[in-house]
Amino acid sequence: MTGDFLAITDRVKAPNPVRVLIGVLIPIIILTLPPNIDPDRHFYLYYIRLVWIGLSIAACLFIIINALRKEGLLQWETDSLIIRKNRISASGIKVIYIDGPIVGILPAGKRIVPVNLCFRFTDDTAAARKRLMNWAEENEIRLKYKRFVRWL
Repeated sequence: MTGDFLAITDRVKAPNPVRVLIGVLIPIIILTLPPNIDPDRHFYLYYIRLVWIGLSIAACLFIIINALRKEGLLQWETDSLIIRKNRISASGIKVIYIDGPIVGILPAGKRIVPVNLCFRFTDDTAAARKRLMNWAEENEIRLKYKRFVRWL
C-alpha cells in the first residue's frame, strides 16, 4: 500500500439514535402504564419494576449523551485506523459491518461492536466508504453488509 492514506482524515459522528432510543423507551412506557403495584403485597415485583425503569432511564441518558458527542476524526494509516484518538490495528479487526450509513468495527475476540467503534461518516460519505472498502481489501478484512449488534 502506498503512503497516501497517512494524510487522509474523515469526520465521523455517532450513529443516529432514534431506533435505539425508541427501543429503550418502549419498556419504560409499558412499565409505567399499569396501575401502581402495592409494595406490601408484591414486594419483588415492585422493586424489579423500579430497577428496570431506572436502568432504562440511565440507558436513555447514555444514548442521548453519545448522540450529542462532538464529531471525531478517522485517520487512515497503512495498517491501522485511528478513530477518535483510539488506534486499532488491522490485525485486531475481525470484521467491518456496514448497515446503511452506520459503520461498525468488530475487534477480534469481541461479539458486540463497542460504542466508540460505531460511527457514520459526515462529509463526502461516498468517498469515505470507498476508502474504507479499499483499506479493508488491502488489509484482508471482511466487510459485511448487514445489521449488527452494538452496545447502546
